[in-house]
Order: sequence, then structure tokens, then C-alpha cells
Amino acid sequence: MRSGQRGSRALATGAALLLAATACADTPEPAPEPTTPQPPPTVYEGEVPPGLAEEPLRFLHGGESPGQEILADPLGVRIQAVGDAFLISSNSEERHLLQGAGDGRLLWEGASRVERFTRDGSGSDVFEVSTSDGDASVRTVLDQTGERVWTGTDPRESYLNGLVVRAPADWSAGEPYGEFSVGGPGDGAEWTYEFTEPAEPAEDEPEAGSEEEPGDGGPPEDAEEDAGHMGVPVAARGDVVLLDDGVGMLQARDISDEGALLWSVSGDSPGFEDEALSRPRPRLVGFYELPEGEGAEESEEPSGTPSPDRDSEERAGPRETALIRWGSPEEPSMLSLHDLGDGELLWSLREPGTNAADGGFDSAPVAGVVWDPATGTLLLPQTGGPTPMVAVDLASGEPLWEFEDRDERSLAPRFALSGYVYGDSRADDGVSQVVLEAETKDLVVDDLPGYVEAVTADGHALVVQNRQRFVFAPETPIGPTATPPPTPSEQD
Repeated sequence: MRSGQRGSRALATGAALLLAATACADTPEPAPEPTTPQPPPTVYEGEVPPGLAEEPLRFLHGGESPGQEILADPLGVRIQAVGDAFLISSNSEERHLLQGAGDGRLLWEGASRVERFTRDGSGSDVFEVSTSDGDASVRTVLDQTGERVWTGTDPRESYLNGLVVRAPADWSAGEPYGEFSVGGPGDGAEWTYEFTEPAEPAEDEPEAGSEEEPGDGGPPEDAEEDAGHMGVPVAARGDVVLLDDGVGMLQARDISDEGALLWSVSGDSPGFEDEALSRPRPRLVGFYELPEGEGAEESEEPSGTPSPDRDSEERAGPRETALIRWGSPEEPSMLSLHDLGDGELLWSLREPGTNAADGGFDSAPVAGVVWDPATGTLLLPQTGGPTPMVAVDLASGEPLWEFEDRDERSLAPRFALSGYVYGDSRADDGVSQVVLEAETKDLVVDDLPGYVEAVTADGHALVVQNRQRFVFAPETPIGPTATPPPTPSEQD
């Protein structure tokens, strides 16, 4: 009997424990207390990138500059340097903000579509935006201060380095001939001409531009006749416009003097380095300003070929120049640097790659070029050759270095700053930023605590670190320089 009571008590106790355990299992765990997102840091830590001042001027995220709410875009933002300003663009909608790099002033804000980045007649950055007005597209060019430079709705008109070009109706690269007009955006001089198909040279006659002694790139006595068929406007600087005839001749004309011929040149000229190319096509690399007294003659052993009849007298003041790449389908391409005023050949140089031109009257400069005004070093990407990148001294035409081994070939130079070249390394261990000396290719640093995202023409840099963007001034203020390197939209 006692054993039965013990069993009843044990059964009751077990049932009570089971109910208690079940009750505990059904009780929800307390919700975690909400956490407050940590704000982005406001103090930069670690080594400052080379060429920049020791302390940042300001930071972007959490700052008080006008329009800062764009930085909270859920898909992030992209930032492009435009002259001395930063253009901040939303990744989720057509929304843009132009901000002074040094002081954060709001220069322009809009919801237009950014079509491209280009240059004005002095070589300064401008950008083109478009909006829809019914069936028409309104295109507007803005400068680095947000001021309107040009507005147009005519699909036949386009902005070209400070000039407005009106092309023939139904113009195409395959049918490029017809009447063109070239003039300033306002009430400046306008020049109208007819581009006609170049005549085929007779078998016993040299092609245009291949005269016996064209060394200075300037026109011989019959140059006006040879270049009289004109060409398509592909670049301009001030009142000088460059025309490409589609068969290998590039000519410079002065629109302020009713299109007077300044000079013409072809890539098969015997005055160039080595022997002439076969069927070369020109492509502008860029316009550059050489400081007073600099030129190919200053190099003790220049690798480029100066004009045989160059005037050895030193010119007063800076010299405006045009650097042209001559591409041929099967041969290494050639560079030639010319005085913009008279076409004088300052030097020429064979490149490692073929760099063949596409033949489409491209008005954008060569993609991927990086220019360092501090050292006068120009980095030129190569295709179809043994190396993807070479560096040249612009004043002398002397090759300085090229990318050789696997690690160097993984580098993609993006911009230059005060004698340093910044590039992205896509090695096996991921993407990182590498800094090289522009003149020597020597490694400066490859483990910076911050990533330099953009650099303005006056040397201000945007450095990303730990969810924050810091703005640094240049270590040494940068004055007026030559045409800056091509922008990303020109590199596409």
C-alpha cells in the first residue's frame, strides 16, 4: 500500500515538472534592445596619401554643407572630379550635386542626365547634361562652377571643346561629307565649309602629307590644295580646330581667320621616327602646354625625332602643343608632338603597341591616358603590344619606363598627383591602391589606410576611410597646368 502511494507521488511530481518545462519552452525570449548605428568617423587615422596635406580640410558624411542628404542614398553615390569641384551623383536616381572641393560650397544641383565629361576651349573641365522637353532633347554644357556654357536642341549641333559644330543632315561616319559650320557658343566668329571626298592620288604621286621634306608638319606651297577637301572637326583649342579627312591627314585651321590653314600633317611623313607607317589614322591624345624653354632639344639624347629644320631659337612663353597618335592595323603606332600654332614637329616616337584607330572620327581623347604636370610625365596605355602601359617625358619624347612583370601588368593607373601616380592593383589578393613615382615607376606605398577616390585639377583629393570621405588639400598648391587627363566617360 505504501508503495502505491509512493508511485502516485512520483507520477504527480513528474507531471508537474513536465508542465513547468513546457511552460518555459513556450515563453518567448526577450527581444534584443535596439542598437543605434554608429555615425561615420570624423577623424582620419593613419598615413596620409603622398602629395596631400597632413590634415583633412573637411569630411562629407555627416557634414553640414548644403545638399548633403544625397550622401544618404540607399544605393550609394559616385563622385567625379570636374575641374576644381566634385560632382556627386546618386546611384538610385538622376540626381547630381556639384560641390566646391576645398570649401564644400554648393555650385549646382540638378536632376538632368549626365551625358559626358569633356573640355572647353582652354582645356578646363566641363560636363554635358540632357533633359527631355516633349519630343526634343535639351542638351546643356556646364563648367566647373555650375555656370551654363551652351544649350542646344538641334540634333545636328554638338559641343566641341568650346566650339559648336553643326554637321550635315543625316551625317554618319560612313557618309561624312557635306557642309559643316564651326563657331563659338555665343556671337563669336563662325566658319562654314564643304567637306568633299579626298581625291585618290595617282600611282606616281605621293599621298597627301608625304612630301619629301614635311619635317615641321607645316604646309608646303601646295598644302592648301592638298588639304582643300577639308575634314570632320575632331578637336579644338581656342580658335584652332583640327579636321580629320578620314584617310590619314590631320589639318589645323583658324576659325577666327575664316578657316585659314595653319598646318597639315599625315602619319606617313618621312620626317617621323624610323620609316613611315602604312595607312595610318590620327587620334588626338591631348593638348598640352610646355613650360617656357622646354622642348626636345633640351634632352641630351632625345629618343624622339625633332624636326630637321626646327628653329633652334628659344621661344618666349609657354608653348601650346598637340600630341597625336598615328595608328596602323599591323604596325606599332607612332606619337608626334606638334606646335599648335604652326605644326612644327617637336618629336616623334614609335610605341610598343599597334593601337590601331577605329576610323570613326572619334573626338574623345585616347582613353586611359594619365598626365602628371609636376614632372611632365605622360602615361599612355597600349593595345596589341608587349606591354599595357608606357611612360614618356612629354618635353623630349624620351621613353621613361613601361609595365613589365605580372604584378605591374595588374596595375590600372587612374590619376596623377604632385609627381605620384595612383593606380588600382588587381592582383590575386584582391583590389588595392598602389602609389608609384611618376618619373621612375618606383613603388612608394601599397598599403594605405585610405583609398583616394578622386583628385581635382587643383590637387584636392577625396579619400575614403571607414564609411567616411575626407577632403585633403594638396601638400603643395597646384597652379595652372596643361590639359588634364581624360575623364572616365572619355575613357569608355
